[in-house]
Amino acid sequence: MGFEQSPHEAAIYRRGNGGNALLVGVYVDDLVIIGTKDTEVAAFKEEMKATFQMSDLGPLSFYLGIKVHQDDSGITLRQTAYAKRVVELAGLTDCNPALTPMEERLKLSRDSTAEEVDATQYRRLVGSLRYLTHTRLDLAFSVGYVVTLSSCEAEYMAASAASTQALWLAQLLSDLLGRDTGTVELRVDSKSALALAKNPVFHERSKHIQVRYHFIRSYLEEGSIKASYINTKDQLADLLTKPLGRIKFLELCSRIGMTQLPHKTTHRLRGECWISLCGPWS
Repeated sequence: MGFEQSPHEAAIYRRGNGGNALLVGVYVDDLVIIGTKDTEVAAFKEEMKATFQMSDLGPLSFYLGIKVHQDDSGITLRQTAYAKRVVELAGLTDCNPALTPMEERLKLSRDSTAEEVDATQYRRLVGSLRYLTHTRLDLAFSVGYVVTLSSCEAEYMAASAASTQALWLAQLLSDLLGRDTGTVELRVDSKSALALAKNPVFHERSKHIQVRYHFIRSYLEEGSIKASYINTKDQLADLLTKPLGRIKFLELCSRIGMTQLPHKTTHRLRGECWISLCGPWS
């Protein structure tokens, strides 16, 4: 049908350019169609119907456990139903809600005298919460803090993970837009993590970090990534790197674009959030 597969994301296909561009995202037998013109989208649907048995579900409303709402103001994503299942899985349905995901200055210790938990269930819950962070960015630090061994490691791993995602997005956007997006700028407010990224010398506190996280150094050396220090008070990513008090927590949630949804019904799970995007999806 004239589509080209993205060299940076195997699940994305493109046909046409500029005002006639048509993008198709594929997950097994589900398609998300994004077009600049309704006529192009409609024509593609007819092509597919003529080739495959296909159900047209209309504008995108639910995908991979994520609810999608579209209106003139943009696109909102939320995982309310999924979050409820996670709460049920953890046996916390009747618990009171917390104002923040993690207590300030909380320190976890391997020498804790608390009752041991089931390791399999623990990993299952952490894995479930990791998927929830697609729309609940405010949970990212508290979820990441529990499978890491030190704050330096947590910051360094976060910087490394951010680099992989940023480079991938830059390459994908370059491909879709047809132009170079330039050097990725990574702002790190942890001097120890920044030093570790720039200095190949290992020390006692970092020797256990897996080799796969050290690739960031090669990208710094070749210039694909530019890493610089940013003062903590200006760091929006604080939400993702440390437990915050209620006031700072809510301030940063607002500044990164998360919004608390109004509640139409009363239920135990509170503090639903959405992420706002722009543009029509189908």
